[in-house]
Amino acid sequence: MRTTARRYEEKRRYIRMQVDAPARLTLDDGASVAVTCIDLSSHGVQFETHEAPFDGMEAEFLLEPGGGPVTPLMARIKVCRITELGANTYRAGATIEMLC
Repeated sequence: MRTTARRYEEKRRYIRMQVDAPARLTLDDGASVAVTCIDLSSHGVQFETHEAPFDGMEAEFLLEPGGGPVTPLMARIKVCRITELGANTYRAGATIEMLC
């Protein structure tokens, strides 16, 4: 028997990896914004920031490894969802448009 009432997280196509690590966005105008990567999947990333992102914003995303022989993750992202968590704190979801 199939259950139709699955939790939202179970409906995702791609597994999300919990990260909680510092990352950096480089905007098209060259500005650099420090963010905290919350989770990532093969097609998206979620991050928190103190700078207000906007829907459709594109940026270069850089997640440095914590150590060891791991290559940094560099990707072109596009913000598709924003939630204001409090005063000057935002959580944004973005799609990975291209790996760099």
